[in-house]
Amino acid sequence: MKRYIVLFTLAVLAVASLVVAQTGSQATLRTAAGDKSLSSIQQGGRTYFAAEEVITTLGGTIVPDNQGYRVTLNGRSGAFAPDSKFGVVRDDLIEMPAPPVVVDGKAYVPWQFFDGFLKSESNVEVQWDEATRVLSIRPRAQQVTTAQVSIVDLQGISKVVVELSAAVDYVVAREGNSFVVRFKSPIRPPFSEQTYENPNVTHASFTSDLLRLDLTGPDVAGNSYRLENPFRIIIDLKKGVAPVEGNPVGHVNLKSVDAPGIRTIVLDPGHGGKEVGAVGPDGLFEKDATLALCKKLSPLLASKLNARVILTRDDDSTISLTQRTAIANQYQADLFISIHLNASLLKSAHGTETYFLSVEASDELSKRAAERENDLSAATTTPAAASSSDLKLILWDLAQQEYLKESSRLAELIQNELSVAVNVPSRGVRQAPFKVLVGATMPAALVEVGFISNPEEEAKLKDDKFQAGLADAIVRAVGTFKTEYETRIGITPAAVPVATPPPAVPTATQAQAGRK
Repeated sequence: MKRYIVLFTLAVLAVASLVVAQTGSQATLRTAAGDKSLSSIQQGGRTYFAAEEVITTLGGTIVPDNQGYRVTLNGRSGAFAPDSKFGVVRDDLIEMPAPPVVVDGKAYVPWQFFDGFLKSESNVEVQWDEATRVLSIRPRAQQVTTAQVSIVDLQGISKVVVELSAAVDYVVAREGNSFVVRFKSPIRPPFSEQTYENPNVTHASFTSDLLRLDLTGPDVAGNSYRLENPFRIIIDLKKGVAPVEGNPVGHVNLKSVDAPGIRTIVLDPGHGGKEVGAVGPDGLFEKDATLALCKKLSPLLASKLNARVILTRDDDSTISLTQRTAIANQYQADLFISIHLNASLLKSAHGTETYFLSVEASDELSKRAAERENDLSAATTTPAAASSSDLKLILWDLAQQEYLKESSRLAELIQNELSVAVNVPSRGVRQAPFKVLVGATMPAALVEVGFISNPEEEAKLKDDKFQAGLADAIVRAVGTFKTEYETRIGITPAAVPVATPPPAVPTATQAQAGRK
């Protein structure tokens, strides 16, 4: 765990917790080593347990700091703070029925914190029996792990998705003309044999401890990675130079260019499939307009900037918000740009605006814009993952923070170019907690290229010439960003300073004032 985000300091919260009535009581902690007395308190009809007593009994450590409590146990790191009912373990959230409390400098947590921390270990479970007042942490009853296998094609890459009902240990390797997944615990296979009409996979066989994927030829290369919630093993297969037999697949890099700089750009056409997005008064779907613009933008970026460009979707597919940034991370993209259309109850609302990620929105309109986009995709995300509290916890990672400055500059350049090129009002650069930008490990921006709810802008957005103007503006902005970035890291010679500065982008406050 690298960083933990909380809203208040422990000192304030500790004082606040003392004014709430608590009743001290004893419980029993039952582990494989035997029973032990455990301090607990009653508050608001709930039982809270002394976190340090449980963690240290299990062989872990718990360390308070000015932001919360850091927990290390069985090689995993986590955290919790008394201001939030969400804790974290690695990058996953732990939801508790109520926030922890601090009494006399001692942290007490609901038993669900321990359950969430340990549940990734398939052989451990946590239970609380109120009648006997026993908190038991014991080996989990043996459960059969089930699996589902699917193969989809995305821009020349066959994505093999093995979804499992529980996390398991495994190894992926090349064996001859096959890739194999060896499981270290028994799996209930969904099939024994399966054939495919696929450019990279011809056949699959599945036993209790092994999945074998037979390839169409020795030139198929690949890499693998895992995703959580639900647990999935992803194997990406692509025509290329095959890896050395026996090497883990994860060592093969599908990225075509390893040189530093802006080499790979992922474009994200907003919405898709059953998520149509906003709809214009003349019936234009946001999902169609964003895809059309990205299909114009993609070849321009590739040809003018000599970049590899990946689309998160190139057809009318439904893709979840988390999958979009996962694609960008998978391809080790240097930039991520999500294209959307704005909407308003005011038919007169018009203009462009560009966003970069922030936990807190820069103004109320930005907050509502993020809520609208996040809610429109709620069908493919969990309710908890869409909440503001979740975003605050997900964004603890210091590595995420280092991209915000670059993302701000990228958004500024895009907004400058759009406002000049297509002669539409600039609504400024803004910050908001857009779910689609969370987790991107590269500079990222979300561009609202116009208001589909405005009849005049809807008509423009259907026009090829207007779309081309938008695409050209974004290419120029990305080109400037690329030059600045590569100059800064020393791979492009510094250019002669330009005498005329770019047009100023109004702040969110100025833009809002101009619309009144």
